[in-house]
Amino acid sequence: MLASFAVPAAAQRVGGLGLAVAAVAAAAVFCALFFSGGFADAPLVWIGGMALALAAIGVATAALRLTPAPVLDLPAAGFLGCLLGLALWMGASTLWSLSPDRTWGYTNRTLVYAAFALVGVLLAAILPRPGGTVARAVAVLLGLVLGWALLAKCVPALYGDYGRVARLRAPLGYWNELALLCDVAVPVGLWLAAPRAGRPLVRVAGALLLYAAVITLLLTYSRFGVVLAVAAAGGWTVLDEDRVESIVASALAAVAGAGAYGVALALPGITKDGQTSSVRVHDGWVFLLVLVGLGIAVAAVAAALARAETRRPLGPERRRRVERVATIVALLAVLAGVAASVAFAGRLWREFTNPVSSQISSTSGRYGSLNSSNRWRWWTEEWSAFTAHPLGGTGAGTFQLTDLRLRLSPLTTEEPHNTPLQLLGETGIVGFLLYAGAVVAAGIGIVRTRRRASGAERAAVTALAVGLAAFLVHMVVDMDWNYVAAVGPLLLVAGTLVGRRATEPARARSRRPLLAVGAVLVALAGAYSLAAPWLADRELASATTLAAFQRAHSYDPLSTIVLSAEAALQEANGNLRKAARLYRDEVALEPQNGSTWYDLGSFYWRHGAWKLAYAALNKSYEYDSQGPAGVPCGLLDQARHQVLGIWPASCPRGSRRASTP
Repeated sequence: MLASFAVPAAAQRVGGLGLAVAAVAAAAVFCALFFSGGFADAPLVWIGGMALALAAIGVATAALRLTPAPVLDLPAAGFLGCLLGLALWMGASTLWSLSPDRTWGYTNRTLVYAAFALVGVLLAAILPRPGGTVARAVAVLLGLVLGWALLAKCVPALYGDYGRVARLRAPLGYWNELALLCDVAVPVGLWLAAPRAGRPLVRVAGALLLYAAVITLLLTYSRFGVVLAVAAAGGWTVLDEDRVESIVASALAAVAGAGAYGVALALPGITKDGQTSSVRVHDGWVFLLVLVGLGIAVAAVAAALARAETRRPLGPERRRRVERVATIVALLAVLAGVAASVAFAGRLWREFTNPVSSQISSTSGRYGSLNSSNRWRWWTEEWSAFTAHPLGGTGAGTFQLTDLRLRLSPLTTEEPHNTPLQLLGETGIVGFLLYAGAVVAAGIGIVRTRRRASGAERAAVTALAVGLAAFLVHMVVDMDWNYVAAVGPLLLVAGTLVGRRATEPARARSRRPLLAVGAVLVALAGAYSLAAPWLADRELASATTLAAFQRAHSYDPLSTIVLSAEAALQEANGNLRKAARLYRDEVALEPQNGSTWYDLGSFYWRHGAWKLAYAALNKSYEYDSQGPAGVPCGLLDQARHQVLGIWPASCPRGSRRASTP
């Protein structure tokens, strides 16, 4: 993944071309982490293009015997096949989707993820010791992400939006995804902090990574992220042999991180919303000094412990004693948690599923609440969508239309914050089984890789596997699939652990030029699929003529936004028949979208076609009762008055529109 972290001898065995592929893969991961812009579509075009191009180059060079080819055993083939199959099934769901345009975008995103996974499998054949190399690269990249996240909090000029909401989220744009990366950093940091044959600086680096992960995680206010971090630390401690060092490193990072967080709570410029720039600048410098001071203390303690352990190693008996004490403490904590959950089960469940006050604030007070923050409502809505369309779902990426139809408040969301359930509702049982197949295949492949590895390589594979397990669990409570910054790099890591190098010499393999050509053609088709909607949006942003709108429509014929904008221009020019046809085309593309019906109904309302306006606006209300058609005394009420003579008593007479213009 990051060739510069391999030893020189290993780099020579990789070869120049393989080294270049690994370096470009590292660059693609870096760009995904720092420049993906949350779940914006525009960055996905060039980041996804990089991943597709790299996957095509990797397949082509392996097919032409220029680089080692991976072994596509059953787990690797199942992992890649299910991911690619999921992308293809999402594409097929365009045919019955509630919103074909959204489905196209979600298909593109999944195709990019499959490309990242394929790059990982290819790297497994190129790198001589992929586990250790990738784990070191992950440590460096996560260190950069966490360092930038904290620096952007301390220096307001780097991320101005903290003046609105203080919750830590840069550079990913979403706090829960940043928390996920902190969870992945925990086992990687513990791996570095374990004894490594006279390398105390590496152990210090591991302690600092853990410290940065703890304070970053706490400032994201992610409750489930904190739980996952504890579980990841426990999982690594159970699976690794250096348990005492892991326990000490965890305690050191937890104490230092909690101390820094306590100081942050006393600084409104760090943890309070809506603070002025001057307050954030002042408190930022104070917090930076605290972070650096505690970081130096963590490094000093970690170095002292490493030197002490090197000079006077712990004996087996003392290790077992420490492990027993830690086990007892952990069991007591778990039992206390279970007992509290049983004792207050009813109260906790009511708070979790509370449909009234379900959206909690993005402040540190979140840590004292078990409210699901609307998740339970969204999950029940997505389950309803699945039961209504069990085979093919409502179409990939269409949950928002389901939510608009079923919501009981103005609040809406694009995803149900549960990736497996989302795939079940949007792509049906077929899409869910493809997703589950990829998970199972990856799990089997990683377990096999860990069994084959030994020593330092086995420890590195274990750390990465624990991080990937945290990723899998996190997908159950959030919308991870929307964020290439997390999903792309983590699927690449999964690919490196699932794939492996072929044992047969390169010369024993025949060249496959057709495979190389096919890989390039598929990548080109994928790149066009990524670029077309972006080109349409770009054309639409500056469109002022019918020709520009028609070009935008040619790029993205599934976009209702393009049709609506062109219809508005035709209406302004007096071409009412053409405008009406475009508005009807918009409805035909998304007949269960309240917005398309509202556009059509508004057109009829403006031109006094009251019966048609009433029918269209009533449809809009049916699919989104909390939307514009549901506004009291609005267009729907006025059209109903014109057709049926019914007028709500709460509406003043002056708000009634006169008869047909």
